[in-house]
Amino acid sequence: MDEKVQKVLDYIEEHKEEYLELLLRFCRQPSIAATGEGIEKMAGMVVDELKKLGVEPTVLETGGSPFIYGEIKGEVDRTFGFYDHYDVQPVDPIDEWITPPYSADIRDGVIYARGVADNKDGLVTRLCAVDAWQKVHGKLPLNVKFCFEGEEESGSPHLESVAKAHPEMIQCDGYVWEGGHREKGGPAEITMGVKGLLYVELHAKVSEKDAHSMYAAIMPSAVWHLVEALNTLRDKTGKILIDGFYDGIQPISQAELDALKTDVFSEEDTRKNILGIENFINDEHGEDLLKRLYYQPTCNICGITAGYQGEGSKTVLPGKASCKIDFRLVPGQEPDRILKLLRQHLDKHGFADIEIKCHSGCPAFRSDPNSPFCKAIVRTMETLFHEQPCIQCTSGGTSPMYVFCKEANIPAAMFGASSKNANIHSPNEHLAVDAFYDMIRITATMMHEFARQE
Repeated sequence: MDEKVQKVLDYIEEHKEEYLELLLRFCRQPSIAATGEGIEKMAGMVVDELKKLGVEPTVLETGGSPFIYGEIKGEVDRTFGFYDHYDVQPVDPIDEWITPPYSADIRDGVIYARGVADNKDGLVTRLCAVDAWQKVHGKLPLNVKFCFEGEEESGSPHLESVAKAHPEMIQCDGYVWEGGHREKGGPAEITMGVKGLLYVELHAKVSEKDAHSMYAAIMPSAVWHLVEALNTLRDKTGKILIDGFYDGIQPISQAELDALKTDVFSEEDTRKNILGIENFINDEHGEDLLKRLYYQPTCNICGITAGYQGEGSKTVLPGKASCKIDFRLVPGQEPDRILKLLRQHLDKHGFADIEIKCHSGCPAFRSDPNSPFCKAIVRTMETLFHEQPCIQCTSGGTSPMYVFCKEANIPAAMFGASSKNANIHSPNEHLAVDAFYDMIRITATMMHEFARQE
């Protein structure tokens, strides 16, 4: 271990309780993207912490939640970008939490709080790692840019306009991106890309009002009409039936196939504990299952709304029905094009009356695993944990990585310390305290490794 880095790691160990308290304080402040609750106060807390690091933050009003930017000059003319978000998901259903979602209680070395693993842990670890370097050495080993948004959980609707209006802010040599996992006792995991997303609503309407179900013999049903439309979108194997949907998809490279060999994905744990299911789709296993998870697009029904859903019975024939759908996309698929294909598909199959409302869309992005930035991250994990990390060329999920990275081909990667079973977006979201400390150490070491990377 390099002597300069070791001194920083020693400082982190000596001040870890102080850093933990900062995370708990952030987690006790609500900042719900969907409702706006607590967003302004949370943004103010982030600004205050940046000022403590000597940063003069720029707060951009976006029409939604503030975008917060700051930078620090370092010894080497190479720039590290930190992208994180300070907003969180709603806490519903509240009665399933074992602790109040904003109490940030610690039980058996585990913190329970909304946002503790997505993404306040990541944001705070960046602040703590920079603080430790400054306290020990005065100056950072390289330049650092902080890019913190408050709308990630709502699809980052204003992030692209920020990037276009301020290209100088987002330019850097590599981004440490929010997210990532590491299972307890397992190797470090590095994710170098994300899937894209198209999120839409479908609305079917046959009447302005509901009717008595006695009229089901002569009146069309909005619900059946919507269900019939949905049945045309994909088959039971998961294959999407929209004409042209798979056109232009980039083939899986050999490097991407090779990365599957380092993956620590546990089929049994994922199936039983994370998902709670008996079998995967098509009873897939091994490499075929991983290719499906990481490299194939999907069409998922997030929810359906129609008619009476209260307790007891009510014989009603709904006049309206709607559903929400997310399409996870892979490189070569553009959300705007998929949206047009969806419209054409519905029209072709007799559903021209069904309205499509688009909520958000973003393309997929994958970094070059052989870039100096990605190599520095791999070397960091090898240095700290003395083993080969698991390298994932892409996540099965989505983040607005393309907004900052695609145009200038800036590499980006995610690493984390939370378990895949951390209940992100669900009740009882949690993070091990020791995992939080590991993330600070990783971030601090990574700055040094990238500064000296040739």
